Amino acid sequence: MKKRLYKLCAVSAMIWAISACADSGHLHQNKFQQSNAQSARWEVFEGNGKIKKMATTLVDQYSQSIFDEGSPLGMAMVVIDNNQVIHRSLGETYRGSGVRPRQDSLIRIASITKLMTSEIMIKLAQKKRLKITDPLQKYTYDGVRIPNYGTGQPIRLYHLASHTSGLPREQPGGKWGRPVFIWPTQSNRWNWLKTAGINATPGTTAAYSNLAYDLLADALSKATGKPYPRLLQEEITHPYRMKDTTLTPTPSQCARLMVGVKSSPCVNTLAAAGSGGIYSTPADMQRWMQQFLSSHNQLRKQTASREQGVYFKRADLTSITGMDVAGQADGIGLGWVYMDAKDDIPGIYQKTGGGGGFNTYMAMIPEQNIGVFVVMTRKEQSQFTRVTSGVNELVAALARNHSQI
Repeated sequence: MKKRLYKLCAVSAMIWAISACADSGHLHQNKFQQSNAQSARWEVFEGNGKIKKMATTLVDQYSQSIFDEGSPLGMAMVVIDNNQVIHRSLGETYRGSGVRPRQDSLIRIASITKLMTSEIMIKLAQKKRLKITDPLQKYTYDGVRIPNYGTGQPIRLYHLASHTSGLPREQPGGKWGRPVFIWPTQSNRWNWLKTAGINATPGTTAAYSNLAYDLLADALSKATGKPYPRLLQEEITHPYRMKDTTLTPTPSQCARLMVGVKSSPCVNTLAAAGSGGIYSTPADMQRWMQQFLSSHNQLRKQTASREQGVYFKRADLTSITGMDVAGQADGIGLGWVYMDAKDDIPGIYQKTGGGGGFNTYMAMIPEQNIGVFVVMTRKEQSQFTRVTSGVNELVAALARNHSQI
């Protein structure tokens, strides 16, 4: 009983701290995150010709190795290393095409979508349209009562974004074999919540949840009175000039969609707008990833540190489920997973995605302005674990390359 009471008090104290910081225009950063931020200078590393040439060589070597060992059908990679941007593609856009993926090939970014959802939440909080500590109940639909664990701790928006809400990974009842990202719809979700329960006090465990992110998108729409696709356009795709990033692809965009094994049809994915439905291109993902990294002609965006903040250390959670796909999750953020620094390599922020015949991965060392995005289409023998581990090795190698100057 005392142990349980201690956990509840700790959760209450954390909520108070986050809320207090949000009120003053700053998001909560625990000591874990602050120690990282204090050592980060966010300066652009100019390097020299030799360093830049070595970076290109590393990208060539690792991209080929990742392709060979991961065995995708097609693969595109975008690497940002300070002022240097490198695109690589291997394989083919669909079986038998003989055409390599291009920068404008349409792709599914799958669960990397979640990072854009949390970005919208942070930007709306900055504009005082909501607080990330707001209970989900504040933005309910049709008078639905949001379930709780009987502890007096409601599900809050940042719980949805950090996979600590206690909600399941997927809403029960979906039809097996259906195309991805078309169910459950908004009405399905909120009707299910009428009789649903959660399996833990929010903020005490981390368990990956697609459902939570779609509910978060619903809440952001309710908070602003705007359809979610409009929020996506206003806060992300229009300001970053991401012309091919959408939930409702046109026929001409669909004609550019890469195709893998068991691919889903190119249809609108509004049902999963918050969790995984976004279509994009390697070129657009370069523009989005660049916002987290400084270069010679722009500083990283104002909200980057808040979006990549670490809200829960692994040691502070009673359990973690579904968060260690690309490496041990030492810290949980708003969609982002943080892996601790090891030896001479700074910590890595990363996120995986998969669905509809695609796998995606993004890994970043923002302090050194290093970021890698990779997308692959699957075939029968594909090994996504070799893709994620290879990308982690690449960003580490690029970081070591900086130390050669």
